[in-house]
Amino acid sequence: MARGRPSKKKVILDAARQLFAASGYQGTSIDLVVQTASVSKPTVYNNFPTKQALLLALLEELLSEVQQQRQVILGDDNLSVIERLIGAFRQLATVPEYLSVYRMCYGERHKLDDDTYQLCIVFDQALQDDCIELLQRQEATKETSMMIIAICRESLLIPALSGGRVVSSQVIEAALSRVL
Repeated sequence: MARGRPSKKKVILDAARQLFAASGYQGTSIDLVVQTASVSKPTVYNNFPTKQALLLALLEELLSEVQQQRQVILGDDNLSVIERLIGAFRQLATVPEYLSVYRMCYGERHKLDDDTYQLCIVFDQALQDDCIELLQRQEATKETSMMIIAICRESLLIPALSGGRVVSSQVIEAALSRVL
């Protein structure tokens, strides 16, 4: 393989990432992955024996990526706790691939095997755990932490998923300030 050239597996994952984000699980076929990645069908199946296996590998990649990015946001001491929390949720609400995890997890659950569904749950649970950890350092109770997460979810994530209007940071900050 030439230096700097991505592996076939990476090319396939990148194509799947784009397709699952745009069309979901049901709307993405192996044939579309083959066409988008410009590889042969046997190449795809040699790397990923099923569409579920491809999605599982992609979810693992996305989970790792989003956790690294979230740690940077939540660890930024130049931002207030509220700004960090809003940043973590805004990150999910503005990246189509991250939103697609929620769409597939909740909208296409019946199509996913248990391992894939559990990884979707981990994707969301990691967000909650990271936010709770940050809030506990601020001496917030579990109940307060859950209210804050609910406000962020309802203000940023749910509108992004449903095509609604995302609430402005100022409005979210005001609501969170009353709870914190």
